[in-house]
Amino acid sequence: MTTPPTTPLSARWRPTAAHLRASVLGVCFVAIGVFMRRPDAVVIGAPLVAVAAWSVLRRPTALPRVHVWLRHPVLREGQTTAWTMAVAPGAGVEDVGLAVSEAPFTRYTPPSQSVARGDIGAAATPTQVAGPDGRDGSDGSGTTDEPAGPAEQAGPAEPVGGLVLLDVECQSIRWGVRSPGAATCAVSAAFGAWTWAPEPVSAEPLPTVPLPEVFSARTATPDPDGLVGRSRSRRAGDGAELADVRAFRFGDRLRRIHWPVSVRTGELNVTTTFSDEDAEVLLLVDAMHDLGTSTGYDGESSSLDSGVRAAAAVAEHYLRVGDHVGLQVLGAQASPRIPAELGSNQLRRILDVLARVRVADGGVVDKRRLRAQLRHPVPFGTLVVVLTPAVSVDVLAHAAQLARRGQPVVVVDTLPVSMTTGELPDDLLRDLVPDEDEVGDSARLAWRIRLLERQRELQRTRLSGVPIVPWVGPGTLDAVLRDLGRQRRSPRVMTR
Repeated sequence: MTTPPTTPLSARWRPTAAHLRASVLGVCFVAIGVFMRRPDAVVIGAPLVAVAAWSVLRRPTALPRVHVWLRHPVLREGQTTAWTMAVAPGAGVEDVGLAVSEAPFTRYTPPSQSVARGDIGAAATPTQVAGPDGRDGSDGSGTTDEPAGPAEQAGPAEPVGGLVLLDVECQSIRWGVRSPGAATCAVSAAFGAWTWAPEPVSAEPLPTVPLPEVFSARTATPDPDGLVGRSRSRRAGDGAELADVRAFRFGDRLRRIHWPVSVRTGELNVTTTFSDEDAEVLLLVDAMHDLGTSTGYDGESSSLDSGVRAAAAVAEHYLRVGDHVGLQVLGAQASPRIPAELGSNQLRRILDVLARVRVADGGVVDKRRLRAQLRHPVPFGTLVVVLTPAVSVDVLAHAAQLARRGQPVVVVDTLPVSMTTGELPDDLLRDLVPDEDEVGDSARLAWRIRLLERQRELQRTRLSGVPIVPWVGPGTLDAVLRDLGRQRRSPRVMTR
């Protein structure tokens, strides 16, 4: 056990409303019984006076030492942290409690969001209050490698070394940066007559990085161009994939001799291979709109949910195979462009930016920011993966323009299936037209027209040579990357 990073909470003992009521009512009943000679009033008031007097005599003289902290600084979707309260109660303390206020996209254990323990008695006050155990669930780089899981001991705990530990588990079910709620702790004395209650403790906003969906791609990127990697190049060189068998030349390595062909022909023959190179992948996440309902990682996903999780999955896959991956969030505020790099640190940077994505409000400033982001140059040969609900004309036009310049471009449609129909429920329509009090037939008609326009824009983009696929997890990009590779090997017309 280590010393907590914060100082103990401070407050002072105050009488509770129940103690004041017992004192006032007891004295009043006893006075009425004495002056009016009413024994029944004395019988009613005497116990109250006795309890109030005993509570005053048992009033704690020493202040308890209380620490409250949040166990983990960074989570992934579905992982659990906990508000933990460590109390060195001291003499006269009988009950301790911890309650957490409600926060969006957070599940609590217990569901009441509060825990308490009574009958503590006089516990020996240690010289040092124990705090977190030092394991914050991270590797010091900003994201967790292992699931945080449940708190080490949830709910009321037995006193350990003179301490009482209480935990309220908080499970984050959606990516983003939000507070898990404020923690309120309280310590009470005998009969609940005195309470020690400091101000609620608020934690810094807790980043929850997106949980990458299961994704894998067996097809290499169309234009690998680097030094090392696992993507097969079209050029011959040192690699693992067989290219050809040819006659032996001066300078060929002996380990390249293909003995079966050499024995059959009577001349030395060697094998040639394709070089293995790394590719560069640029992820463009459209944050101009967020369509659909989001209920967490294990429920329904909105268009932005699907885009963020798909971008995390694609980035994790290509970074693990040794490719360079970059990220640009289109339209979002305070989302820096991440240049293409490789390695585990790059994955942490990408996940951190994705966790802080906020959807644009559709104003003039956001549209100007989008146009400025689309003007960023893209290195030739970079595989551009655009994740968009395909309702922004500028994003689809940018994808088509890149394809006409010869860039390999893939558009991943992230619009939820429930939004592709004209018969939307009233709650989804109300999100599309928040300014209207009632959703009428005009809103349904407007959405049908927008879907028809969306289909026309998608068809134009396909005619420009940009494949459009829905996100289905593993194998989403295999077919389109295979077709792009064939197109790259065939003559084509490009615009500069």
